[in-house]
Amino acid sequence: MRFSHLRTVVLLLLTGTAGSAGAGSAGAETPGQNNAITDVPGITVGHYTGVDSGTTVVRAAPPTGQGVAGGVTQRGGSPGTRETDLMRPDNMVETMNAIVLSGGSMYGLAAASGVMSCLEAAGIGFPVGGPNVVPIVPTAVSFDRATCNAPPASRPDFTSGLQACLAASGGPVAQGNVGAGTGAVSGGVKGGIGTASVVLPNGIIVGALVSLNSEGTAYNDDGDLTAAAFELDNEFSALTKAGGNRKRVPPSLPGGALRSGTNAVVATNVQLTKSQATKIAEMADDGIARAVSPAHTPGDSDTLFVLGTARIAIGTLGDANAVVTQIGTAGANAVSRAIVHALIAARSTPCQESYCDTFPSACRNRR
Repeated sequence: MRFSHLRTVVLLLLTGTAGSAGAGSAGAETPGQNNAITDVPGITVGHYTGVDSGTTVVRAAPPTGQGVAGGVTQRGGSPGTRETDLMRPDNMVETMNAIVLSGGSMYGLAAASGVMSCLEAAGIGFPVGGPNVVPIVPTAVSFDRATCNAPPASRPDFTSGLQACLAASGGPVAQGNVGAGTGAVSGGVKGGIGTASVVLPNGIIVGALVSLNSEGTAYNDDGDLTAAAFELDNEFSALTKAGGNRKRVPPSLPGGALRSGTNAVVATNVQLTKSQATKIAEMADDGIARAVSPAHTPGDSDTLFVLGTARIAIGTLGDANAVVTQIGTAGANAVSRAIVHALIAARSTPCQESYCDTFPSACRNRR
C-alpha cells in the first residue's frame, strides 16, 4: 500500500468523514492555489536569509483602514517575544500590521524595528495624531541551532527586518532553509519554514506558516512523519513509508533556555475580534502538538499568532462560535501540514542533515 493511501485511511479515522480526504468529493476541503498562507487575501510574506539565520515577515492588509485583528497563544517555556501583551483582548490596540518570526534568539527581536520602519514609510500603523503612525508588529524569535555549535556568523537586525518586509509578496512562498527557518533544527534533523492552506466549502480560507525549530521530533521510531495523516489532495506525494530505513540515527539534542522554538502564524479571510482570534490561536496551536513530540517543552518558545483579514463578515457565515470552531480546527490541521512541508523542503547543511537525507526511503519520490 502506498504511504499516501495509508495516510488517507488514518485521516478518515481521525475525522470520521471523507469530506477532507481528497479533491473530488462533494464539499471537499482543498488546498488553496499556492497551498500557502498567501492564499488568504491580504496576506503577503517576505524572507531575509542570512548565512545561518534569518527573518520572515507576514504582512496583513485590511480591505480598508489600518491593520487587522489578531490573537496569540504562547505555550513554550522559553519565549522570546515582543508586543504579544498588546494582542490581549483587554488591551487598547485592536489591530496588527505584520508579524515577525526570526532567528537569532533575543537578538533577533531587533528585526521588528526594521519592519516598523518599512511600514511607517508606507503610512501603515496605529494613528497617533496627524500623519504619524506606529506600526504594530508582534514578534517571536527562536534560537538558531544549525550553526555547528558555534556563534552565528550574523544575527537578524534592523536591516534584516527591513529587507524581509520590502520583499513581502503574494503567490508561492519559499520553504525550507529560508528566513526564520535558516538555522532551524527539529529534533535531530534540519528544520525550516513550511506553509499550507485550506479552502472550506463555505468560502473560508485558512493558511498557516510555521518556523519549525523544535526540541521534539516530527516522526515516529520508523521515521514516518506524524502529521502526514492530515494530507489534503495528495500534497505529500513525495513521501513513501520510511520503514525504519535511515542512514543514521538522528542525534538527540540538549534542551535548555531558548534552545528551540516553533513559531507560527495562522491567517483567515474572516473578520475577527481579538477575543475570537485568541481562541482560534489556542485551538490552532494544537497543530504543533499533533505534529511534534514532545511540544511546548521548557526549552521551546512555541508562539502562535492569528490574523483575520476581514474579507468575510463572520455574521454572514452563521453562528459566530461555530465559525470560530471551524477556523480553529482548520488552522490546527494547516499548522500540522505546514510542519510536514517544512521538513520535506529542508536541505542538509554542513551542521545538520535533513529529514530526507536521514530517511532516504521516505523521500525517494522527491523531485
